[in-house]
Amino acid sequence: MLLGIRISNFDVFDDDKCGSLMEDPIDSPRLKGLNALIGRNNTGKSCFLNCMSFIKRTVTVDAAKAAVSDGRPGFYNLMHDTGKPCEFTMFFKIKGRRYIQYELKIGATRFGSPKIIYEAASLSVKDENGFKTVPLMELTDGAGKVYVKGVPEETSITDEHLTALNILGRIGRYEELVLLYREIERWFFCSFSIDDAGSYFTDGNAPGGHKHLNGDGSNVINVLQYMKDTDPENADTIIEEIRNKIPFMKKKRNLPQQLEESPNKLFLYLLLFRDKDPHSTIFIETPDNDLYHDMVDVLSDEMREFTINNPFSQIIFTTHNPYIIETVNPKEIWIFSRRFGADEDQVSIRCAGSDPLVNELFKQGVGMGAIWYGGHLDPEGEENGEN
Repeated sequence: MLLGIRISNFDVFDDDKCGSLMEDPIDSPRLKGLNALIGRNNTGKSCFLNCMSFIKRTVTVDAAKAAVSDGRPGFYNLMHDTGKPCEFTMFFKIKGRRYIQYELKIGATRFGSPKIIYEAASLSVKDENGFKTVPLMELTDGAGKVYVKGVPEETSITDEHLTALNILGRIGRYEELVLLYREIERWFFCSFSIDDAGSYFTDGNAPGGHKHLNGDGSNVINVLQYMKDTDPENADTIIEEIRNKIPFMKKKRNLPQQLEESPNKLFLYLLLFRDKDPHSTIFIETPDNDLYHDMVDVLSDEMREFTINNPFSQIIFTTHNPYIIETVNPKEIWIFSRRFGADEDQVSIRCAGSDPLVNELFKQGVGMGAIWYGGHLDPEGEENGEN
């Protein structure tokens, strides 16, 4: 589970943080199991998801491919300031209650291509004096040290596009780095709700049974086949359970053919949330898009249930719909705002739970949707067109 991230010099982000890092006070706002990203258009919400996709591709493939995949325009065009590196710092809570922080800095060569210039990971360990930081690895320009049970070993990566985590995170003796790599590798970018998504976040659609849904849900028939082949009784239970939550599906027969002709977005979400090997973090852009209000209620309840049933997994989603945040609390809402001006183009991210008035309204029984609709989540002085 991602507890916080700092993004510097990437796309619209100059130096912005969502959640908390290892060095922050323990009571600082952190990303939770369920997180709603809200704010006006062009405030950085979609850019945030794009940034997370870039990080995953960089760690699991390489930085050069990450800069041009998923519609990105090349690394040089992603930098806020081409004279400085892009920097990412992420703090994770990983299964087994390990707290790991990962730092990554990517600079540009004189040809504008990306180059990994710094990478580090550290573990937060509790002792009798509180918490101490234990290094796991630290490399500069591909050379440095990796630690095994506290003992340093010299190591180097010869490909400037590859992260050390990509290599070391696949070697069993580096236990914490394997867990960290697996955490990022299992991020899932869901585009069920994006019209004409094309190949965006799609991993391909090979024939046969598939264990997991792909990004756009186009392999749903393959997933249903896999479920039927590996655990038919449980598959029937899951499908029937989902049918009963979607009114018009209750009377439908030949479900696979029905879905192949016209995939139902809510069905895809509910199937995703019942994956027996759940993703570590699910990123969703506007999951409520095209859903009638009563189906939005079903979706929001299902997202909450997923995070309860899978305490080391989380959902991070963007929305403009007050209905879908009625089931969340102030600490689970992150407000994006952006100020445009002659001398600035500044994004800011804040947690709704940091506002005493919002907290008090919520304690009095006012839902977050109503609080948002009432204007209490908008930055002070914000008006249409300003941000």
